[in-house]
Amino acid sequence: MIKGAKKQMIVVRTGDSRYFDEAYFVLRKEVKEHPRNKNDILSEANRILEESASVPHEKTRSRLIRWLFFLAGSLFGGGLTAGILYWIFL
Repeated sequence: MIKGAKKQMIVVRTGDSRYFDEAYFVLRKEVKEHPRNKNDILSEANRILEESASVPHEKTRSRLIRWLFFLAGSLFGGGLTAGILYWIFL
């Protein structure tokens, strides 16, 4: 919720995102009424959006590591079982 009667806000529409349609940025009080260049503010907003888009990549990496550990454990368990069965029935 935005408090105060007068806040400057930028709306960035992200049409190609799987998760978001729009992003809202509220400017700080230090930003004057008429900033030097509006493109600077928009490029900063786009930079923040690009950085936040890298988060799902980290989830993919952790999922891959989890599956690798599962595969390694399964192979080790299968090998150990085969070794025990071989030793029993030798």
